[in-house]
Amino acid sequence: MSKRAKADDRGRIVIPHEIREKHGDRYRVVELDDRVELIPLKDDPIEGLRDAVGDAFDDKSIDEIKRAAHETAREDAIDDVRE
Repeated sequence: MSKRAKADDRGRIVIPHEIREKHGDRYRVVELDDRVELIPLKDDPIEGLRDAVGDAFDDKSIDEIKRAAHETAREDAIDDVRE
């Protein structure tokens, strides 16, 4: 399904009813080099993560996933400061 939408003067975009019915009311806005995407958010963020990455984390606990994410964020922050 493809629909057109236009931002109003306050930057708001109305998501068509059919899309909200299918995907819900919560979305992450992701800016890519050539486009912006709306990613539906699940009620359970871990379920959403598993849907997004498949079985990449099947053998890891939530604590291991969190530690890895924190470490990556820390390394990215250090790299940003060095640039």
